[in-house]
Amino acid sequence: MLQIFGCPMHTGVGAKGLIHSLDYLSNHYDDLNFTIIPEIIMHEKPLQNLKNYHSVLSTCEAIAEYSYNNILENGDIPLFIGGDHSAAMGSVSASAAKHENLGLIWFDAHPDINTDETTVTGNIHGIPVSALLGNVSPAAEAFAKILTSKVKVKPENIVMLGLRDIDPPEAVILEKLNIKYFTYENIKRLGLNRCLDKCIQHLSCLDSVHLSFDIDVINPGIMPGVSVPVPDGVTVEEVYTAFDRFLAELPVKSLDIVEFNAELDRNNITADFTYNLIKHIKKIYNTIPNGQTP
Repeated sequence: MLQIFGCPMHTGVGAKGLIHSLDYLSNHYDDLNFTIIPEIIMHEKPLQNLKNYHSVLSTCEAIAEYSYNNILENGDIPLFIGGDHSAAMGSVSASAAKHENLGLIWFDAHPDINTDETTVTGNIHGIPVSALLGNVSPAAEAFAKILTSKVKVKPENIVMLGLRDIDPPEAVILEKLNIKYFTYENIKRLGLNRCLDKCIQHLSCLDSVHLSFDIDVINPGIMPGVSVPVPDGVTVEEVYTAFDRFLAELPVKSLDIVEFNAELDRNNITADFTYNLIKHIKKIYNTIPNGQTP
């Protein structure tokens, strides 16, 4: 069974519009019932490369503990709603604690694979993939050890889709670790389904996959309610195509939808999209025979 929960985490990017976004969804869609975990705000010392370190870490730990203890251990499928993408250090860590050799689909305009030593902004929502890989300095190693000290995801078990904004140090890391990724330019040149074929083939040997989706992968001209918009991007139809194929063809046993920013939305466009995508995912899992995962 799919279990939906979320956290209005904003300290990984500092976008205040994220703080009330989950309340907005809950209040505007009567049939959208999900548990909201409060963001934990801690006293912080100024750290240039790890802004809001203690708040992000404490909140990610709470997300991981809730997902693992209340959903995954019961054999259910967690769908996490955020909040900024640093929260994935919590949700993916929970999945990795439950499932050996976890695969990760990072469907995002950004690879979020800076380290605490390469980040320019110091915003932690730019480093979650490196933390999940254990590719951080000792100053940030607590992010890599949420729930367990083991590495959460191996480089060869990651695919990234829709990238449009790759920092130079991130390009180096992607190349060094030989991580498979497809930019939006690849999608336009090769076609979405061919890129999806390659993603699915790459992860097809795994028994469990976590799908982490950032709404900013969509063209901000049609989806305005995101904190870090990047020009161009996939369409809503392409998002549904990707989700339908991933959920049908891979063992997706946990998911994220992150970065809905109600403050930046217009005419409920992004809110309605988020709600409808959640309902679509829920419908897919509810129609799987005998409650089995795809």
